[in-house]
Amino acid sequence: MSSTFSEFKPVLNIPAFRRLWVAQLLSLTAQNGIHFVQLVLIERLTGHSLQIGLMIAAFSLPPVIFSFVAGAVVDRIPKKWIIIFANFFRAILALSYIFTLRWFADSSLFLLLLVYTITFLGSSVGAFYNPAVLAKLPLLVEEDQLIVANSLFNLTIALAQLTGLLIIAPAAVKLLGIPGAFGLMGTFYLIAFFLVMRLPRDVGRKVDRGMASASRLWGELREGWGFVIRNRPVYLSVIQLTLVASLMMILAMIAPGFSARVLGLAPEDAVVVFAPAGVGMVIAIVALGRWGKTLPTQWTQSAMLIITAISFGLLAMISYDYTALHLPEVQVSKNVTGTTLLVALTVIPLGFGLYIINTVAQTTLQRMTPEALRGRVFTVQFMMASLVGLAPLLLAATLADIIGIPAMLFWISVGCLLVGAFSIYDAFRHRMEQA
Repeated sequence: MSSTFSEFKPVLNIPAFRRLWVAQLLSLTAQNGIHFVQLVLIERLTGHSLQIGLMIAAFSLPPVIFSFVAGAVVDRIPKKWIIIFANFFRAILALSYIFTLRWFADSSLFLLLLVYTITFLGSSVGAFYNPAVLAKLPLLVEEDQLIVANSLFNLTIALAQLTGLLIIAPAAVKLLGIPGAFGLMGTFYLIAFFLVMRLPRDVGRKVDRGMASASRLWGELREGWGFVIRNRPVYLSVIQLTLVASLMMILAMIAPGFSARVLGLAPEDAVVVFAPAGVGMVIAIVALGRWGKTLPTQWTQSAMLIITAISFGLLAMISYDYTALHLPEVQVSKNVTGTTLLVALTVIPLGFGLYIINTVAQTTLQRMTPEALRGRVFTVQFMMASLVGLAPLLLAATLADIIGIPAMLFWISVGCLLVGAFSIYDAFRHRMEQA
């Protein structure tokens, strides 16, 4: 483990990279923390999975809407200024939740509309921010350091999920309340803003007619999409990343309701679902650090899909058994400990499988993408994760309200099993074609 982290020292000794990395850690922690607080807020206000699904849609739609221009914008405008503006604007939006909750507390419908609107605006900025960070990264390190730098950023994503979703946000909601939690996340964004102010300049691409050249812009977008479609490892990686993003959104959507409606806990106790998944991710980080370079990519992905399917299936069985008891509230407290332990043991391999699928797919995507196309290809990936993942999310949210969370988890398990079976078939077919 120590030898794995020692590989990061050379890139961390680069001041510009270190500032971007710390800013990214703070920004992602704030982003994940805000998502958690948003879900708890909607669960408290409505108690419906569909409303939570709409909240997730509010921060999933902007990458779809702006993906057609975000990649080209990132490839043209200096990335430093995109990163600076994004952190500052999202800090203002995070702090605006405080005033919204105070001024419109008596109008639940209008409050919901404002919360959805603020969420949408923040995610709109993120549609430009994420590709800009990934495209800025190769400008700060040497080419032979890029793999290590990307690995550290992948680790940062997992660390931000752990700290934002599992530690800081739940603790902030309990200690500071929902408005205070939003204020804390806004502070994280402000610190990130001051850090990226000192990033070195980068030069945007100059074109004859600037951003007004619609034909040139459309041609660049088609070039990015064409590269993804023509390269089998690239489009397979995009599909796998899209699947993981969909499952993570569904898991985030059901977590507050699972805590409140299945386990009988408070919505903010959704950490019961998130925390074990985070433990599985940490185990996956260690495993990839030791054996990641020797693992056969597609067979590894297929195995992880099967593990994911089994985990969702077991979670459905536990939920069925628990909710079928119809225990009164006094007896629930006596049984929740054992059930929570079963949930934790089931969700650990779920987090393990999802993290490995995501990391292997993202590494393949980075290795196979030329530098000149990175902004557009990363934007395609973000857009696909949001566009394709939105329909399953809303369907899962509707099913959770109609047939219940346990039945919905069962059908997710079936879907993952089918995808895993297809992945195994595709691996066999590709092997036969090469023979």
